[in-house]
Amino acid sequence: KAARRALLPHEKAFLSAGALVDVTHEGSSSVWLRTDSATAETLQPDQTMVYRPMGDAEVAYLLQHNALPDTQPYQAIIEGPEGRIYAEKYLNGKKWVDTHPTSVMEFVIPIALRDQLFALQHKAEDGVLSMGLGSKAGGGLPLFNASLQAGDSSWRLVTVKRSAK
Repeated sequence: KAARRALLPHEKAFLSAGALVDVTHEGSSSVWLRTDSATAETLQPDQTMVYRPMGDAEVAYLLQHNALPDTQPYQAIIEGPEGRIYAEKYLNGKKWVDTHPTSVMEFVIPIALRDQLFALQHKAEDGVLSMGLGSKAGGGLPLFNASLQAGDSSWRLVTVKRSAK
């Protein structure tokens, strides 16, 4: 599709590798890429999944450093399938933030890490519980990044919305 030219190189690579599927509907002003979420059957018993809406700069940093940047005061992650639904609200216009999210990232993390982050800070938002990693929230970003860099946590891109223009 001609609109695929709007995709960033990493998005094209994930699409070519079959890690994402183009689900753009005819006449859309944006290109939409998706893949299925992890499921309880694909996780280890001591793992859970959390989701985060991310802008291009944050995604680029994650791709380069296998860590999230310390750039946002709250930096929410939201657990489970309802967490993905909530994160995607930032892409489909139902929620707004000034970092202009274009992607939803899925992180598979140890339940013990989730419990630590939850104990540091959590809050109810639109029927889900988010955990803030940033300095104005729980400050758990160093724990989260250490887990990524140690290989105890992993990430993958599960949703992309890119303007077709």
